[in-house]
Amino acid sequence: MENDNSNTEIINYYNTTPSNFGINAGLKNSEFGHYIIHNENMTTMTPIGFKKKYISPENMLLLKEQYNIDVIQMFDRVIGTEKNVVITDHINRSGLSFLAGKTPHQNLPTFPDMSNIYITKDKDAGKCVHTIGPDEFKKSPQEKGVVFSEAAAIISTLWHYVGVRIRCLGISENNDRCV
Repeated sequence: MENDNSNTEIINYYNTTPSNFGINAGLKNSEFGHYIIHNENMTTMTPIGFKKKYISPENMLLLKEQYNIDVIQMFDRVIGTEKNVVITDHINRSGLSFLAGKTPHQNLPTFPDMSNIYITKDKDAGKCVHTIGPDEFKKSPQEKGVVFSEAAAIISTLWHYVGVRIRCLGISENNDRCV
């Protein structure tokens, strides 16, 4: 994957623990509500838990400033497809927003523009995903022609709010119930 980060460091952000993706990242250090591992050219982050106390505009802005983040590569789990997908848009069907009641933050707007959240490339055959949140995601919903994501809409809006550009990949659960 191309790195669009101006500081040439890759920032990988997992919406849920990397072990859910089959990755043992060795995340032990924590800052600003996130487990973080920092290597020479790559930083990996994941929220400590899926709660407003960890995932908030305040924490995302602190992470952005501490690690000089302009662009992140976000990874989210998806079902309803056998293949990994580039997420180019989302519909939030989770009923969750970690921005609600938290804006305005500092000099940021109360009602931010949420268009064009995701970085896309001309060659992308991207997908609009329906984000349903971690609890519903565990139930493996199915709806013909719909790709469900666990948390993309919920977390990407926070990163976008604090001015971080997002390249989001949906990693398929390879569920045999895909339609």
